[in-house]
Amino acid sequence: MDAPVAHRAALVTDIESRLRGNERIWAGFREIELRMLTADTLRAVIAVLSKGLPELFPGVQAVSVAWLDPDYELTHLLEQEGEKLPSSAFVALRVPAAGLIAPDGPRLGAVDPASQQKLFPHTTDRLQSMAIAPLMLRGVRVGSLNQGSADPNHFMPDAATDLLEHLAAVTAICIDNSVNRARLRHDGLTDTLTQVANRRFFDRRLREEISQWLRRGGELSCLLVDLDHFKQINDKHGHQTGDLVLQEAARALSKGLRASDVLARYGGEEFVLLLPSTEMQRAAEIAERLRAAVDSLALTAARGVNLRVTASFGLASLAADQRASLEDPGLWLLRQADRALYAAKTRGRNCVVAADSSDNGTVRSMAVDS
Repeated sequence: MDAPVAHRAALVTDIESRLRGNERIWAGFREIELRMLTADTLRAVIAVLSKGLPELFPGVQAVSVAWLDPDYELTHLLEQEGEKLPSSAFVALRVPAAGLIAPDGPRLGAVDPASQQKLFPHTTDRLQSMAIAPLMLRGVRVGSLNQGSADPNHFMPDAATDLLEHLAAVTAICIDNSVNRARLRHDGLTDTLTQVANRRFFDRRLREEISQWLRRGGELSCLLVDLDHFKQINDKHGHQTGDLVLQEAARALSKGLRASDVLARYGGEEFVLLLPSTEMQRAAEIAERLRAAVDSLALTAARGVNLRVTASFGLASLAADQRASLEDPGLWLLRQADRALYAAKTRGRNCVVAADSSDNGTVRSMAVDS
């Protein structure tokens, strides 16, 4: 074999080897992500990372999650959840300490003793290379996912980081979800019938999202949802059937929502959805999808009677340029959504109507009625 041919063959072999390596990394990260998505507690999410990454990637000897926890909320939550984690798996940050939260992108390279002590406390083996990936929530760095290796060449500065960034994004969402679930359990913020959030939880999240919106701008949308002719269902088929309708409607409304979205039972047969970072047109598309999901429910009442369930949707949105003009943005948002819901009812129900943000009373249809 002449030299050019041999060189090309070596290149092909090298490319194939890299592809197999990337496929193995992707498969390993995918397995970790699936495990995290099914973990139901904060402790379980962190355990998936601290135990799973070394199991699937033998070159990784240490894993930790650093997280801003100035009020000790996550620290206390981990203490309450029981089964002990490896002592270095969670690093609670009281302030955003320099060097502990990665910059805008992952940082790979050598480990100095001070970084090892801070990021991997109680890890006795000397680590030689590490990867620090920032954990982001709603555009804010809240922590980092840290991996350490005894091999100085395991995490090289010039390595691709797209898969690591994806894993970090999923990690941040799963941790946030687990904390929110714990808050629901702890504070009694879940509606016992439908198992979605209750109004108390929604009111708290609305205040948080309004505060974020006032600081950073962007868009914030809200949907008010009312089940059509629900009183007739209760009167004709009984409250047990009415409860079934509420439960199935809640399940339909929950499908496909993002981790940052909030679905709550607002009272009686009314639900409310808060959609952060969602402009009106996108919110209208989501509302129409959910309207169709409710309309497609196949429910059977007592004595085998088939029920058709529909819902009316009122939509309102806040835009960044409204921050200086609204005295109470949260109240304005809910009132606008309520006006739009009333318009949807008067237009025949089972439709989506959006309030026009240009004034306080105009509504306009944003979706095709069924």
